[in-house]
Amino acid sequence: MKVRNTVQVCRRGFSFVEAIFTIAIIGIMSSLVVAAISNASRDAHRVMARQQQASVQSALTAWVLAQTRMGNTAQFRSLENVRTTYNSLGTTSARFNLLVPNSASPDPNLRAGFLDQTTADHFLDYTTGSDKLKTAALDNAKQYLSLPDWQSGDFPRVDLVNE
Repeated sequence: MKVRNTVQVCRRGFSFVEAIFTIAIIGIMSSLVVAAISNASRDAHRVMARQQQASVQSALTAWVLAQTRMGNTAQFRSLENVRTTYNSLGTTSARFNLLVPNSASPDPNLRAGFLDQTTADHFLDYTTGSDKLKTAALDNAKQYLSLPDWQSGDFPRVDLVNE
């Protein structure tokens, strides 16, 4: 009786099809990661844009409240009178300048401003040649701030506008 010596051949490694399939899966997964990172960056810019809108809105509210009081007296101006002053400035840039510190003003509120100087400078640096309030974050989010007319029966607002 003859005994055959059978040797099993063990192949190691990937076949060509398995390698292509693996590379395709890695490619799909990496594209998903890149897309997620890209969206996170865009979302971060949009969050900053919302925070900047809120900051300018708070400054605008503080300006309105400061304008209702006449100097150091106990006299008050009506909101209608303050609204007329605000609306007489026909552009977003002119209205924004009400919030910026003005060292030449005799009024201590206007001298200190309603936005800190660094924030005001950042807006002014990015808003050149346009009536759209911008910053780096707003620019990256493809948005800008607008200060529209103050409507009767409402309060002045800061709009976040998509370009």
